[in-house]
Amino acid sequence: MLTNSSPRIMIIDDDPDSVRLFELSLRPLGYQIDKAYCGTEALKLLTKNLPDLILLDVLLPDTHGFEICRIIKEKLPEDEFIPIIMVTALNRREDKIEGLQAGADDFISKPIDIPELVAKINAMLRIRSLHKRLQQSYDRLKKLEKTKELLVRMLIHDLKNPLTALMGSLELLSLKTKGIISPEALYSPQNALYITERILSLIQNLLDITKIEEGKLRLNYRQIDIAGLFKKVIRMFRAEATQRGALIQYEVEKGIPLFAADRNLLIRVLENLVSNALKSLLPQKERSGYITLKASLDRGKKNVIIRVIDNGYGIPKAYFPKIFDKFAQVESQRWARFNTGLGLPFCKLAVEAHGGHIWVESTLGKGSIFSFTLPLK
Repeated sequence: MLTNSSPRIMIIDDDPDSVRLFELSLRPLGYQIDKAYCGTEALKLLTKNLPDLILLDVLLPDTHGFEICRIIKEKLPEDEFIPIIMVTALNRREDKIEGLQAGADDFISKPIDIPELVAKINAMLRIRSLHKRLQQSYDRLKKLEKTKELLVRMLIHDLKNPLTALMGSLELLSLKTKGIISPEALYSPQNALYITERILSLIQNLLDITKIEEGKLRLNYRQIDIAGLFKKVIRMFRAEATQRGALIQYEVEKGIPLFAADRNLLIRVLENLVSNALKSLLPQKERSGYITLKASLDRGKKNVIIRVIDNGYGIPKAYFPKIFDKFAQVESQRWARFNTGLGLPFCKLAVEAHGGHIWVESTLGKGSIFSFTLPLK
């Protein structure tokens, strides 16, 4: 008994006797049958209703079967798989190779052996069924991923607003108590302000990573004075560096002109790199730590190269390929484990959005150099 869910087979053959043989053999087995007697008619039918499988004769009156096969495969949606079995009296190896290159999934030779044909049809329909189930699973995963991303964005925005309010309150508290209470007492609200700024920066990293990956982030280009930018970043980390007994400094090669970049993104790239460098430093009792921000021109003077250099633990070479991946974990010389989180992936995406590239060099026990280029514009 035929139902709407019965597999639909399209027969494309200019020989009425062959079409009748196929129909009389397949319809009793529960298959719905569509018929086309030339390539042009078949392509018209396909615009109205897609079958589950196609039996395609190689020799057609208007267009060669291989060409029809190629056209059908090219016009199918990317997520659709309709198997095509070529029906042919051609038995040359070259003909079969040409058919496979055109997109054919199987062949059956004339004169037709019906049991063999039915076996091939059933095998191809099983493959189509598996493909559909796989595609459905993929679609469900994509839907779940979109839902998850939406929830994450909502959560991030919900976190951002109270943190911004908290930062404003801490700034006000620091200003009102400055000169009234001791520097030691003032350290607590200032440190809380610094921590809040870092949390906001991490949240912004996540937002911007999503925007960059989706191609929705627009760069706000401004003229950059790299020395002034280095000074700003150093001020942000001077208290933490002093607390760790580390020196943080900068070097700028003479002759570097102003260049165009997104200032806020560039500051956050440097923030992430300097923050990681501070974490990598050895305890003060073992070795005095230092971090150097360095800028120079490449040989062709078409790019500025910015480096963040430290004398910390260093990173094993085995981790270089994945260090810019999201949530990658890197083990230091002392087997302490550091989670790179979203900082380095953000740096990579932000630098590449400017048309530059980023890389790492490191020697265990001696330190690391994170470098990136930015084109001079």
